[in-house]
Amino acid sequence: MIDIVRKINNLRLERGWSVYKLANETGLPQQTINQWFNSETMPSIYNLGLICDAFGLTLSEFFAEGELIEAHDEVKELYKKWSCLSKEEQDSIKTIIEIYLSNNK
Repeated sequence: MIDIVRKINNLRLERGWSVYKLANETGLPQQTINQWFNSETMPSIYNLGLICDAFGLTLSEFFAEGELIEAHDEVKELYKKWSCLSKEEQDSIKTIIEIYLSNNK
């Protein structure tokens, strides 16, 4: 199971951010973030949303197990469009991509 506060701290450290910088990026009080790190409280879903926005992640990406892959804006836009397609439409597009890739090796 994911340790939410540990994940926030790891993401912060990976970016070289201080707690002060994280507070500025999220608009949250530094004291609130320090309370999380001192195991006094847990972030609310709303605050997790602010954290994710600051890190450029969705909540789904935040909670993903395993290696985290950050998608750039173009990939996120394609995913949104993909999600609107029916299963049959998605299968058709997968087939087109497979044909395209096999022809361009």
